[in-house]
Amino acid sequence: MSRVTYQGMLDGRGDDGVYVRLGAGTIRTRRKDADVRMKVTVSAPQRRWLEEVEAVTGGNVDADAVVRALLDLGMELDVDWPLIARGKMLRAAVRDAVMVRRGARRPG
Repeated sequence: MSRVTYQGMLDGRGDDGVYVRLGAGTIRTRRKDADVRMKVTVSAPQRRWLEEVEAVTGGNVDADAVVRALLDLGMELDVDWPLIARGKMLRAAVRDAVMVRRGARRPG
């Protein structure tokens, strides 16, 4: 898996990939589209963050909606899945595949 330096991303240089904005239809799974229940184990800080999102949105966005959106996002990542052998490799591959925008206000 190739690496891209932070400076390279800023300069527009990098490996053979490019960073693009996600299209409007990318994060698209709605509650009425979700028909499979799953049980997922999360850490205490992750659960607190999900609860905070629910609280700051007045309950308009629940943990299930956040997880659905994050799964849609994960499906867009350019990760070479057959090369992933364990959790540490997965976390590194996701970090390499994502750039984030930091805002002034965000839960957590």
